[in-house]
Amino acid sequence: MRRNTPSPNQVSAGTVMAGAIVILLIVGVFSSITIVQPGEVGIVIRLGAAQEKPLGEGIHFIVPVITQVEKLNVRVQKAPVETEAASQDLQVVKATIVVNYRVEKTQAVELYRELGRHYLENIIEPAIQESFKADAAKYTAEELITERAKVSADFLKSISTRLEPRGVVVEAVNITSFDFSEDFKQAIEQKVIEEQAVKKAENELERIKVEADQAEAKAKGEAAAILEKAQAEAEALELKKEFATMELIWLTAVEKWDGILPTHIFGAPPVPVFESGVRSQESGVRSQQ
Repeated sequence: MRRNTPSPNQVSAGTVMAGAIVILLIVGVFSSITIVQPGEVGIVIRLGAAQEKPLGEGIHFIVPVITQVEKLNVRVQKAPVETEAASQDLQVVKATIVVNYRVEKTQAVELYRELGRHYLENIIEPAIQESFKADAAKYTAEELITERAKVSADFLKSISTRLEPRGVVVEAVNITSFDFSEDFKQAIEQKVIEEQAVKKAENELERIKVEADQAEAKAKGEAAAILEKAQAEAEALELKKEFATMELIWLTAVEKWDGILPTHIFGAPPVPVFESGVRSQESGVRSQQ
């Protein structure tokens, strides 16, 4: 009996068929696996309808062909916006604002249903512009600069009120710059110069007052010292008068004597001490005779 050996064409067709089946199986396996990265949620779309429960991070198995998974970023992201508004005193204010926001996981499906991936340009940027216009109108141009922290706090509250119902949580707001017309900037600069001049004059006046107080205190101190010295000298003089006697006078004179006898005794007229002594001796001799 002859065996029926497959022809080369039949072998080739069988190999191709087997390879195709293997490839289909591999594609089917990989198509049924989806991976959601950290910081993302997976929006499950089955037959064109978004499912209520999003997929968390990790590996998930899905039914291929009829199911797709759209990944949505739920990390904190930045939305830089340049906007323009009018202040309370009708000054045109240009501002650069950076809003840090994130998509709330529990509301990610609803947000995707309404806006898809275009929620930034569809709701976040318009909300930033409208909120800033509303809040800038509450302040004068000068207050927007001097009360910047309060302006930022009001703006954060305003934009959060607009976005949180849509599933977008605002984490922080930074108003990085304000810009005004040239006339207003010159007016502000002139005002600052005038305030600095007034402050300098006040400081100078304060310095003069301090120096005057110091001089007055010094003069009072010196006058008090002189008065105290005079009182002490007067008291000492009174004490000397009280205890002054001839013995004390002679004792003081002796203490101050330098040991040299005077050559004249002052009188009217002055008499030499030597001649007076000689005469006294002569008169004494004559009387003895």
